[in-house]
Amino acid sequence: MRAQILEVARKTVLKKGYMALSIRTLMAEIDYSPMVFYRYFTNKRALLHHLWVDIFEALIRSVEKHLDLSKPESGSRIKKIVIGNIEFWLNHPDKYKIVYLHPDYIEEEEEDRFFVDSPLIQSYLEKLIQVVAWEKQSQKIGKNLSEMDILRSMVILVQGVCHSLVTVGEFPWGSHKKLYQTMVNIWYQGLK
Repeated sequence: MRAQILEVARKTVLKKGYMALSIRTLMAEIDYSPMVFYRYFTNKRALLHHLWVDIFEALIRSVEKHLDLSKPESGSRIKKIVIGNIEFWLNHPDKYKIVYLHPDYIEEEEEDRFFVDSPLIQSYLEKLIQVVAWEKQSQKIGKNLSEMDILRSMVILVQGVCHSLVTVGEFPWGSHKKLYQTMVNIWYQGLK
């Protein structure tokens, strides 16, 4: 049942947007009472967060090998992670839209903040910080920057490139791969 609710919600959010998602309409579409929804989710925001967890689990799996510092790897790990993130979102533009084109407004003070409170995201960020610290020391990058500054710049780079390529399709970007590789190389050079 949970998977069925999530799938109908995902399709609705993609087609009509998060604000158009109604628990009553969602449950009517799968022929259940709205009360059944509350057996699985506390509210509409919790449903959105479940969608996000599934998406971020897939994203993390796609770059996991670059996060493991116990395994040797040639070249820049953080460049590979940034490119892996960009390629994930470009290969799954629907997932990008679900996460980044639907604001997560906190309606009540005690509600969680997904990107701050989610154990999944916190674990991913901790691994990223470890990789950044390792690369900062081994590759002598970002001398005057903290690990968090570098991480923030990674996030902005990924989101900027992906947002442009996913949402502004009519612009003549040329080769997406050439564009994002160029952007990543420029960003990395700026860290030296």
